[in-house]
Amino acid sequence: EAVLVTAREAFVDEGYVDRSDDGPAEPQDVARRPGDRWMVYGPCEFTPAVVMDVIEKRRAFPLGKNEGIYVRDNRSGSVSARVGRTYMLKPHETLWEKELPPEVERLVTLNRGSGNRDRSRVVTFRVAHNSCCQVYDYKSKSSRVVFGPNLVMLEPDETFTIIRLSGNTPKAPNVITTLALRLGPDFMTDVVTVETADHARLNLRLSYNWHFDVSAEDDDINRIFTVRDFVGDACKAIASRVRGAVASESFDSFHKFSARVIRVAVFGLEEDGHVRDSLVFP
Repeated sequence: EAVLVTAREAFVDEGYVDRSDDGPAEPQDVARRPGDRWMVYGPCEFTPAVVMDVIEKRRAFPLGKNEGIYVRDNRSGSVSARVGRTYMLKPHETLWEKELPPEVERLVTLNRGSGNRDRSRVVTFRVAHNSCCQVYDYKSKSSRVVFGPNLVMLEPDETFTIIRLSGNTPKAPNVITTLALRLGPDFMTDVVTVETADHARLNLRLSYNWHFDVSAEDDDINRIFTVRDFVGDACKAIASRVRGAVASESFDSFHKFSARVIRVAVFGLEEDGHVRDSLVFP
């Protein structure tokens, strides 16, 4: 524990012992000026003189390796995160509260599974296995991608990239809002309305297996976040191919060979006439 004290008028503080980590341990005389602030560290008995005022009583923050606090230096205005060690605020430091957009706040709280967030604590987010999230530093204007399983700890100038994906069947935009992007393999289902050459209208329920062919060692890993809604874009592209292929088939022909018509439309043919196994979106 410690007490934060300020001087009301000039005086000489005789025998002051600075017990902070970077302070001298020997008693020394310190000239105080009006407005100066300093800490009196325990254990000790302290009786403030008439020339000083006690501002507040402070306690050290015991922080685990996955815990931290935001600290603001009142002299320079800079903010930093103190993580993984017990930390006592210095006389010129105060706790700083990090504000998050309401949508990000809701998703972080949902991921944490507890009540209201202490805004002076470092923001953490658990990234699940086979998922990743993008963190943007708006001070350096750079991004970093964190792959799971991992714990993201935000620096003061960082924020999460919000991902909005299409959902439901048939697909509708902005149904899914998340901070972590799942890498697959997974599947998505869509309903496509097609019309044959003889004007028969059909609703096709199609399901696609998909996955991201990426790894954490890729140099351009941020490219997977350049497409805002990969689910919606992929479903629209595949639906367009299927509609074009079905439009050239009669109802009887499509009824007999529907599986091959759809596979050829989506995947295309090899040089030897075999249907390809996959469709790649570069």
